[in-house]
Amino acid sequence: MNETIRTILERRSIRTYKTDIPDEKIVGQILEAGRYAPSAMNQQSWHFTVIRDRTLLEALDIACKKVFLESDVEALREVAARPDFSVFYQAPVLVIVSGDNTALAPRYDCTLAMENMLLAAASLDISSCWMHSIMMLYSTEKGKAVFRDLGITFPERHEPYAAAVFGYSAVALPDAEPRKEGDVTFIG
Repeated sequence: MNETIRTILERRSIRTYKTDIPDEKIVGQILEAGRYAPSAMNQQSWHFTVIRDRTLLEALDIACKKVFLESDVEALREVAARPDFSVFYQAPVLVIVSGDNTALAPRYDCTLAMENMLLAAASLDISSCWMHSIMMLYSTEKGKAVFRDLGITFPERHEPYAAAVFGYSAVALPDAEPRKEGDVTFIG
């Protein structure tokens, strides 16, 4: 099996992190992989915001937990009510990919860039986990105010479309969950 396929099949979402921050060279390689993602009409409508400041991460974590607690989704309310729950799982790096909302397909451009980053991280022995909580937070007026109050800004016309945490796993990588069967149709 080639290395690319192996990385795709072995990548896992990790929910327990060491506090060690990956060095800037490694984070730079992960971001570079994101820059090489495909985008609609090659607009490259994304912007990457990298947060490594523990105080900012903790403030965002608290804000995201509040969104979970106010959610209509019972599972989110239950997990957020646990006293030991951390939305970001104590990961030391958060990357938010925002996109120009006037571009042709910013949601997809940003998601493709993040997928490249998740795979690049795995190939560098850096763990990761998708963070939809960032988009949930930003979708509310209170949430937008949290970002402003914390000094986290995005370029004009940009909004977050993808986010993930990165760091060194504090646990062994779990086995893959079984994959669905019958989710492919061939035509022709």
